[in-house]
Amino acid sequence: MKHVLPSRLAPANRIVQPVYMRTHRFARFLVVSGILVASLSAQTADKDYWNKIFADPKTQFNRQANKFLIDAIRDRKPGSAIDLGMGEGRNALLLAQSGWRVTGVDLSNVAVEQAKKRAAELGVSLEAHAEDLDKFDIGSERWDLVTVFYMHAWYRLSKLPMAKRLREALRPGGLLVIEGFAGGPTGFQTNELLRDFAELRVLRYEDLLEEADWNPGRRSHIIRMAAEKAP
Repeated sequence: MKHVLPSRLAPANRIVQPVYMRTHRFARFLVVSGILVASLSAQTADKDYWNKIFADPKTQFNRQANKFLIDAIRDRKPGSAIDLGMGEGRNALLLAQSGWRVTGVDLSNVAVEQAKKRAAELGVSLEAHAEDLDKFDIGSERWDLVTVFYMHAWYRLSKLPMAKRLREALRPGGLLVIEGFAGGPTGFQTNELLRDFAELRVLRYEDLLEEADWNPGRRSHIIRMAAEKAP
């Protein structure tokens, strides 16, 4: 029997936008007569929540590397990469196996330990940090690849200038790959990423209804983009 997070539940055969969205500042939203109601936003609660999620083997999400990421790095020369909101490491480990020097960051120490354990089993190198993404120094012109998957709420709600941070973190010629839920107060808005990263060369941009990594088995409104910094 599949286990689905209560906050991700939706009537069968409906196109939905999940109301639970990954973020470094926990904002738990419940649907009450179609209105999203924020109930908690403490970092400690956020960390505890995601520790429980990743500790539960029945948690339903795509445990394989993201297909959009696989396509985005195809034929690219491996270099230094950072996966922000790494989770249990599904994407970071794919990068490491593909020859990238990978750093992964996530608030959940349970998820980070899972990623480290899996890296050891696979015999690949992974530098993993359990830390608040707003507090982690991603540096300037440091990375050949920056990935941000299903961290849309963090991107939109952070008090820091997220687009500027991500742009500056890329080395010349570096690649930014983003995917997340769209719509609502915490999801990406149509063309938002195109505006925010107008200085980058967009290689691929999609705004569509498709099965999402964090809402498997249902179609969701998602937005994703791969964009390159000028050499």
